[in-house]
Amino acid sequence: MMRKARKFLLLAASIALVTFGTSLFTALADSSSINFEAPTYSVGSIHLQDGWSSAGSAGSGCALYDHAVVANGPFAAASFGAQSFRISNAVTSGCFGDQTFSNSLTNEAGETSAVSGGFSGGIRQKTYQVQFNIASTVPAAHQPGLFMSTSADRGDGARMSWVGFEDMPDGIHVGFNDYQDLAPFGGSVNDPNGCDGDDNFFYSDVATLDRSVPHTIKLVIQFVDGPRNDIAKLYVDGVLVKTGTSWEDYFRYCEGNPTRPVDSYLFRTGGPAAPGTSGQG
Repeated sequence: MMRKARKFLLLAASIALVTFGTSLFTALADSSSINFEAPTYSVGSIHLQDGWSSAGSAGSGCALYDHAVVANGPFAAASFGAQSFRISNAVTSGCFGDQTFSNSLTNEAGETSAVSGGFSGGIRQKTYQVQFNIASTVPAAHQPGLFMSTSADRGDGARMSWVGFEDMPDGIHVGFNDYQDLAPFGGSVNDPNGCDGDDNFFYSDVATLDRSVPHTIKLVIQFVDGPRNDIAKLYVDGVLVKTGTSWEDYFRYCEGNPTRPVDSYLFRTGGPAAPGTSGQG
């Protein structure tokens, strides 16, 4: 089952996005590296900075989200440089396209049949990788209920993955959600066998982070033509913590649409709002 979104605060010192060819070990097709430092990035809404999209945080979306580039405090500055990208869900909505998306790669990644819908393009690749650094803005204390989600995306909220972060008494828990089509299997687009019975999103609690130090998160998705065979691998601080799949079969069988390609990364705050977290950190 999908975990309910709650409040969370994120500091991302850097993000790296990559697409590869037929496998992770073939030649690099495209890459982007982001560090949120001046003069490329200015303090405030990240919308339209260096190709990022965050319409809600700029006041032109479903809600005015607390997503912004900020000057780092003493804790973050020790390892994150002068500026970071920070999120709280002091304000949330059920919308997707107005949340925060990283700048797009030139070349998307996805299956041959994936539909970009005009949101991504370039030369279709088979493997997508994203890596970012994350830390709590309150490293010395547990913040009950803090939560956020992130996803590989084509830029409109058509998520092909889901990685969440929840602050709990023993540290920040990392969660992974994939969609699994279990027997009897779906056979073609819109086949009800692919979206009934035990078919569902499956949540795994895969790691617990020490909130007093920053951590490195890496997600690698290899897209394989056909159903039930995409491979998603999640790493925390260089250690493989989960091997699962993508959301390909959710689109095929639950929405009755072809799967989607990805070229950017979504940072989303949905679910119950937590107004008291505005600007924390």
